Amino acid sequence: MDLLEIRYFLETAAAGSLSRAAVQLGVSQPALSRQIGSLEASLGRELFYRHGRGVSLTEPGRRFLSVAQGVMQQLADVREELSTGVLDATGSVTLGIPPSLSASMGADLALRFAAAFPRARLRIREAFSAVLLEWSEAARIDLAVLYDARSSPSLIATPLLLEDLFLIEPPIEAGTEAPRGPVSLVELAGRDCVLPGPENGLRRVLDSACAAEGVRPRVLTEVDCVAALKQLVERRVGPTVLPFGAVHREVRDGRLRVRPFRSAAMRALLVIATPANKPVTPLARATMAIVQEEVERLVPLDVLRGITRNPDGSRLKHRGEALAAVQ
Repeated sequence: MDLLEIRYFLETAAAGSLSRAAVQLGVSQPALSRQIGSLEASLGRELFYRHGRGVSLTEPGRRFLSVAQGVMQQLADVREELSTGVLDATGSVTLGIPPSLSASMGADLALRFAAAFPRARLRIREAFSAVLLEWSEAARIDLAVLYDARSSPSLIATPLLLEDLFLIEPPIEAGTEAPRGPVSLVELAGRDCVLPGPENGLRRVLDSACAAEGVRPRVLTEVDCVAALKQLVERRVGPTVLPFGAVHREVRDGRLRVRPFRSAAMRALLVIATPANKPVTPLARATMAIVQEEVERLVPLDVLRGITRNPDGSRLKHRGEALAAVQ
């Protein structure tokens, strides 16, 4: 394979059509088809399904997409750094992070960035994963930390942390014995719960785990605000489900308590994502490195709970592979 074939593959994946990709590339459709065919022959796999509406990626195609996007981005970064000679430390980067993470590392990220790049500007925007995904795909932000997102023609996602989820409850009242052992998902069917809405990344993980066990949580109210969820739990309205980082201060202060789940599916994969249709600048890539370093720093400190690497020391892969690696 060569870089031209990879470039043609990426353009076709983004366009979803050989004819549209050929127009954007300024080549004939037969020439583009030959390049794609040559790439598929060298890999020994079909990368696209051909159908009446255009083309769509096969499973090998999706796998090749995630690798090809990274390779082309690294080459673009090297080219820019070699042409300028130094990292542009006077630009700006917009980072989106979910509320469950901003509470544990947002301030440290801002301080680390300011110390490393005093002439640059970092803007941190907080929103739930569904909103951050929309902003990323529309290239309204430079990078985002998302729950359970995968690489696609519009997004490049790199796993950060396989994060444990916990049942969040108020402290035990005086004279009451604390429950022991991990929580069964069945317990959620017998209690009034306060949860994020169904489009939230954490809620999708919970709903998927419950569906696998035939459990339907009893939802009293849905609130897309982590601060409000924690207040409702403190007021004993009902328990919620959040990662440890979102409540680590309240747990330390004795205002909330956490209980782990028995189900191994109650883990959420955090990824750091960039828009596929927007170049990742060296400054944005440096910001990604700061995010990765902060996540790896906070796990041993018990601010975040989860794993950042596979048992063999390699970085995490996407959700199915990551779960398989730790089970």
